[in-house]
Order: sequence, then C-alpha cells, then structure tokens
Amino acid sequence: MTRLPKIHQMKTFLRIIECGSIRAAAVELKQTQPGVTRAIKELEKTLGCPLFIRGSRGIVLTEMGRVFESRAQLIMKELERAISEIEIINGASQGAVTLGCSSLLPFTIMSSSIQRFHRRYPNVKVNITEGQVSELLPALREGELDFIIDAVSSDITISDITIEPFFKTSAHILTSKKHSLANSTSLSDLQYASWCLPSSKIGYYDKLNSVLFSENQDTLATVVRSNTMIMALQMVLNESYLTVGTKEILKVPYFSQDLHSIPLQEPLPDIEYSFIYSQRFPLTQIARKFINKLRFEYEDSQE
Repeated sequence: MTRLPKIHQMKTFLRIIECGSIRAAAVELKQTQPGVTRAIKELEKTLGCPLFIRGSRGIVLTEMGRVFESRAQLIMKELERAISEIEIINGASQGAVTLGCSSLLPFTIMSSSIQRFHRRYPNVKVNITEGQVSELLPALREGELDFIIDAVSSDITISDITIEPFFKTSAHILTSKKHSLANSTSLSDLQYASWCLPSSKIGYYDKLNSVLFSENQDTLATVVRSNTMIMALQMVLNESYLTVGTKEILKVPYFSQDLHSIPLQEPLPDIEYSFIYSQRFPLTQIARKFINKLRFEYEDSQE
C-alpha cells in the first residue's frame, strides 16, 4: 500500500459506526453529510475495498469493515495515549516545584538533583523553603507547597496527609573534634552537655528527645532549639555544643575536617526521611518527576 489512511478519515469511520448513520455522524462531527460521505469514499479507495453496505435501515459493516474497525480503534487509542503523554511532558516543561525540607537535603543530594533536573526541564522553577515539618505543614495544607521532605516515619498517622518513605539513615551525635566530650562512649557522659537540637517535636524528634534526656537530665543539660542545621553546626563548631545529625553530613567536605561523631555504645534510633504531601492537593506531574529525581540521586549516592 503506497498510501495510508488519514486520521480524520478513521475518526469519521469510527463515528459513523458509533452513530449508526452517516447523517447522525455528520451532526456529531459538525460537518456536512456530503463531506462525511466523501471522507469515507476516500478511505475505501485507499483501502481498496468497501467498508459499509448502505441499506434502508442504515449502514452495515462489510467483513473488511469489521476487520478495519478493530485495527482503527487500536490505532486511535494508541494515538490518544501518545498525545496525552506528550501533553504531560510539554506541560511539565513549564511551571514550578515548591517544596519544604530540613537542612539535611541541601547539604547532600539536593543541589545535584536540581542541576540534573534542570537539564531535562530547564524552564521549571524550583522553590525551596527550609524548616521543620511542624512549621511547614500549614503551608502544605494550604497548597503553597507541593511536598515536604523531613524525618516523619510512615507509621505516623495524619488524617489529611500522605507520608511516602524516602530513605533511612543512621543518626549520630556530632561535635567538634576538639570538644572535651568527643571520645565519650555513653549518653550518661553527656548529661551536663550543651545541645542545639531541632525545634520540631513531631515523630522522630519526639523519640529522639526521650532517648537523649530523662526527666532528670532535662534539667541538667542546656538545650537550644533551632529550625536550621546551619545554626546547629555554628553552635557545634564555634560554641562547644552538641547536635544530632546524619552520616551524610559527615561526608560534606567543608564539615568533615572539623565535625566528629561521638562513638556511643548505645546507637541512636535511625532517622527515616519521607515525602509528605497533601491528600487535598494531588501531586502535579512535575512534582512527581522531581521526587523521582531525588530518589535516583540518593540511590546513586549510595553506590
């Protein structure tokens, strides 16, 4: 066959079958009846066979018409699916991703994720709000954030929020290498220490507080609460405080020279980071693509 059927011819053919007559199909297609008839005659000429038998009760498909109908339906469905996917990709080439996260991600995989994401979607804006999950939830509920990344485990139930596990990592008590408590091996050795810890008390952070401080210790220790890791690291490196962070921070070049993980015999509970998004505002296609990029970057960093 040197010529292929045209898309509008196949659409006309299928609409005639759906409507039961050429006249009804012309009304549905907002075309003239002679125009619809002409499209079918051209299609039949291209295929080299009649597709309909026209009778007093309307139209009846020929044997070749029935064969062509099933193929035409499949072709049109695949074409619609291809157009839909292209529209999604094309729509994703514009717009923005707005997320909230704690300070861990900017120190580790966030910058490389954004860089690679922009290679694929150069016109998409990425907006990041730093903070603890307790501070970010109101903005998420109002639709101002697409999602949050923070240490809230998947077993925490919040009625209007979906929690999708991201990764789990070990927690360490961090201090400067020159700190007098740098080689401590027990939490009891740290009961008089000064701490800078996250201000949030949701999920993991509530568990962390109960591990670090008994009722008696809480009155003995000096605890400063902060919503950013920058403040915590400033206090650790310059003011002889302790904080809690992940193994990933110890790999950051400009911190690894001065930060030290206290070698405790009692391990702290692992930190489980999750993607947190609203059930009221479903994730956009581009937000989901950015989440997938973050997953890829994290998995790649572990190899």
